Amino acid sequence: MGLLDRAKKLAEQALDVAKEKAEEARRRAESSKPVAPPPDDRYGTPYVPGMFGQPGWRELDLVDPAGILLIGERDRAGIPHSTKSVLLEEPFGMGRRWTSGDRSAGLYYRLTPEQRAWEPPSPAPYPGVHGAVGATLDDGRTVVLFGNGQVEVVVETSGLDAGTVAALVSSAAAELRSS
Repeated sequence: MGLLDRAKKLAEQALDVAKEKAEEARRRAESSKPVAPPPDDRYGTPYVPGMFGQPGWRELDLVDPAGILLIGERDRAGIPHSTKSVLLEEPFGMGRRWTSGDRSAGLYYRLTPEQRAWEPPSPAPYPGVHGAVGATLDDGRTVVLFGNGQVEVVVETSGLDAGTVAALVSSAAAELRSS
């Protein structure tokens, strides 16, 4: 075996050893990563960080919309507590909506400059919540926009009477203030 052949063989062996070490390091790194529990879809669409192509409420350390628009309040509005949510991004925000038959309620965070700039058609002051404005969208949904000075949200409803909407908005405003 010539000198060139021996050098080539040693280089191949070194490359094989380097590949083995790299694979071993990759396996060690993967096994040391914390394993998150699988998402629990009993409550609806599981939240995945960045799922809308930008940071959402979880990355911004905000309370999940389900913790602001409470299950008991949704249940009293005729949306059973067993109703699963859907995660959505609307022009006015990013959040969760619960729908049961013709009734729905959702809470959305106004996170991006575009969402905060969105204005409903013909907004009017909304009674009972300081600084809130409400409107009816062209498709019949009612939206109420308000905030706690740092965080802006939208409560969106459909198929609910004005008193029920007022109860949901009042409850959500109180939860937002305490969060």
